[in-house]
Amino acid sequence: MDQVPDTAQHFIECDTESCRNFSEFYCNTCHQRICDNCKQRHLQQNNGHEIVLYHERKRKLPSEKCRIHPTQDIDVYCDDCQDPVCSICFEQHHSVHDKSDLEIIYNDILQQCKKGITEIWKAVIPEAKNNVELIGKKRENVKKEIAKFRVYMTKRADELKKAVDSILNDNNKKLDEIENSVLNEMREQQKKTEECIEYLEKMIADYESKIPSIKQKELMKFQLDISLATLKMPSKSEPKLPIFTLGKVNKQEIVKQFCEIELGSSERFMLSSVGKVSETTIQEPGTFHLSPLPPNKFWATDNFRNLIQYDMEGNILQKISTSRIYIQDGNHTVTTEGELLYTENSERIIFRVSSDMSTITHIQTGSWIPGAIYSSPINRNILVGMLTKSISKITRYNKEGRKLQDIEWDDKGQRLYQSALYITENINGDICASDYKAKKVVVVTASGEYLFSYSGHHSQSEFRPTGICTDVLGHILVCNSYYSLNENFSSVHLLDINGQFLSLLLTPEQCPPSPRALCIDDQHNLWVGELESSTVYVYKYLKNTEI
Repeated sequence: MDQVPDTAQHFIECDTESCRNFSEFYCNTCHQRICDNCKQRHLQQNNGHEIVLYHERKRKLPSEKCRIHPTQDIDVYCDDCQDPVCSICFEQHHSVHDKSDLEIIYNDILQQCKKGITEIWKAVIPEAKNNVELIGKKRENVKKEIAKFRVYMTKRADELKKAVDSILNDNNKKLDEIENSVLNEMREQQKKTEECIEYLEKMIADYESKIPSIKQKELMKFQLDISLATLKMPSKSEPKLPIFTLGKVNKQEIVKQFCEIELGSSERFMLSSVGKVSETTIQEPGTFHLSPLPPNKFWATDNFRNLIQYDMEGNILQKISTSRIYIQDGNHTVTTEGELLYTENSERIIFRVSSDMSTITHIQTGSWIPGAIYSSPINRNILVGMLTKSISKITRYNKEGRKLQDIEWDDKGQRLYQSALYITENINGDICASDYKAKKVVVVTASGEYLFSYSGHHSQSEFRPTGICTDVLGHILVCNSYYSLNENFSSVHLLDINGQFLSLLLTPEQCPPSPRALCIDDQHNLWVGELESSTVYVYKYLKNTEI
């Protein structure tokens, strides 16, 4: 009976004796299949039985024997120990504990699994397949872009080769000119020297032929000619060769002229000393949350539940007035397209506001109250902090508003959040939430796997995290906004990507007295808004190492 699959094309027969009609119904009490004809008679014979449509049936609890009492079925669920046991074990070891019907627990878990599988088939797998398709397209784009780079490099190499060939040609022409000039000069010197040799040889021959009969006056003339003969010899001179200076090959200079290839990296930034850059005075007091709207605007939530768009001088550009927001914390975000998303708690709606201020209902959250919201620049998903009674979770939607994921439990079955009032995302996709009620920052992976939590630094005796953001290096920045007469609590904590405390980026002496809102702008500056004034402070704490 229990082996019949929900989706099988199978004729399901009624379990009533001698009835072989199609079984459209199911009795959850006695676990029997029932046809329409037998339904009324079954209820008359079995008062109080629960009959439902067959596809809505509860599964019969599978038989599983107790290891301690092999004759007993495990049929009781101990609520306190969260463990299924047999009846004898419960009486012996759990009698003071609360218990539940194990079959109800079993079917509840089955329903959750079925719901999860349905969600996977309807949303997760299609989204994953879409991502595979997108990755394929992006791969092709990467190939095309890199092919362009190769063409550019080849073109530039040809240009540089032409430049080198031109320089070589010019230098060879200069050398040809110098060579011709030097050789002509040397040729003239050689000619003069040969003429001098010819003269001397003739003079010596005349002298030797006249020695037997030379007169005294001729002899004296020969003596003078011989004395002057050496003066007619041309002077020696070295050829004037060109000065040749071999240029040094500077690879960096060639790279500058050719091209430089590097993978985009955030390592060009590093931490530096903190300095206040500016202050902006806004027109409404108190700032619960800030969302930058590049290049020179931002949205803020004030004490009167208004959403206000400001310019950098603090002038009001747009205003959304609403009294229906009673959870004011991280309740708005700006998408990569520049649209505003904000949550309406009382109506359980997430609104989308375009740049022309037209507003539409984007997501309805049912019985859950939406609070904090964050639009991911990585995949354009929407992360929403949800509340109902004393339960909190984070739900992921795609940009169209289709639900993809609930993040609610850790690997030990414990709830991750008590009150996730601010949400952000790190550069690696980790989800960071400040839980004011639980007094900690909770970080999970993109798939919802618990990574770590941070509960403050020992230098401060109380930690109540509020505004939270991350930067280009993966640092996590979070406000400590505990309301106390002790001024030691107001601060901004700086953590690394793995949750290790690095410093009080803004100490109680540097920090505004009641920091609440926190964000990073497109210039990598830290913005801090506080509840007790109308001032938004801007700090620089990262240094660009390439400047």
